[in-house]
Amino acid sequence: MMPPTTLPSSDVDLFATTTLLDPYPVYARLRDAGPVVRLSRFDAWALPRYEQVSAALRDHETFSSASGVGFGAGMNELMAGGVLASDPPHHTTLRGILSRMLMPRALRDLGPSVTTAAEEIVDRLAAGAEFDAVSDLAEAFTPRFVADLIGLPEEGRDQLLEFGASTFEGLGPLGERTPAAMRQQQALLQYVTTTAARDRLTEGGLGARVWEAVDSGEIDEAAAVTLMMAFLATGMDTTILSLAAAVRLFAEHPDQWDALRADPSLVPAAYLEVLRIASPVTVFSRVTTRDWECDGVTIPAGDRVAVMYASANRDELKWADPERFDITRKPSDHLTFGVGIHACVGQNLAKLEAHALLTALLARVRRFEIGKPEFIVNNTLHGLGKLPCRIVT
Repeated sequence: MMPPTTLPSSDVDLFATTTLLDPYPVYARLRDAGPVVRLSRFDAWALPRYEQVSAALRDHETFSSASGVGFGAGMNELMAGGVLASDPPHHTTLRGILSRMLMPRALRDLGPSVTTAAEEIVDRLAAGAEFDAVSDLAEAFTPRFVADLIGLPEEGRDQLLEFGASTFEGLGPLGERTPAAMRQQQALLQYVTTTAARDRLTEGGLGARVWEAVDSGEIDEAAAVTLMMAFLATGMDTTILSLAAAVRLFAEHPDQWDALRADPSLVPAAYLEVLRIASPVTVFSRVTTRDWECDGVTIPAGDRVAVMYASANRDELKWADPERFDITRKPSDHLTFGVGIHACVGQNLAKLEAHALLTALLARVRRFEIGKPEFIVNNTLHGLGKLPCRIVT
């Protein structure tokens, strides 16, 4: 182990409001400091570079999720045993249930309805009036599919976005915003066990199928509740933020929109590039189960580690000109969805929605005109809270 005086260290506050609103300069400074950096404010370590983030995500035996993926004990305790905050073999069982529901073949029948909804929304917004690309486009598009896919009752659907945002907010260290986020977690639990209880779910929906796994003995009722909470807490925000980011990026880079209009086959690659350069999820944490050495620095067993997805996606050692938005880049190995056993299980649904919406926009939009963007303040998410927009056909 290196002498403590030579350890790369930073007193940066990853969760300060100024950082959350514009995190990329802070991330660049951490990458410059080294592949492993001690975060003196949080008694934790940071992995800001692509190689180390990828390695940590692939090594679940060393970088454990079972002690929680947040930075505060309260939320980590609330989420304990869920699909985000567990290790094999328990995680393997939970993820297996979700995976078979969300594989591409399982979503195939959803395609036509997603396409139709995308076309209807774009047709309405293309009329010429100014709209908000977040609330009127992204938030109007995504939640309906998640709710219908799960089979939720109409009652309470207006709470879903708040459930998701508060979950990600609560993963930060204890601060002025986290108590409210933790209260929302209790409200989410109440919703899942009352409003969206088993007998109120649509037959054949994903929620009903979770409970079928209880009937078969695959999981118990407590695990079913955690899976339902995972559906609702993590199934929408990242997609919403990436769709709004796509509008902003194409408005700011009209040459890239022209290139996509000229070759619509680039839609999948374009969405990957949106995810890379505007990663909605910025950071989760892990706890080491054994000493881990990198670049002469040893992270001791039992330490918490900030795994910095969004920083890795802009690592100069991985990407050529990483600050440039380039839809021909085809960054299939971006880390926004993670990698390894905790890779985002809902990414196929996110891609289905994004590809449908981008395709609908391509057919109707010549240019996006946008006003001043407003960014959210969230401990784990980065993206737009508001984006005034007008479509030029």
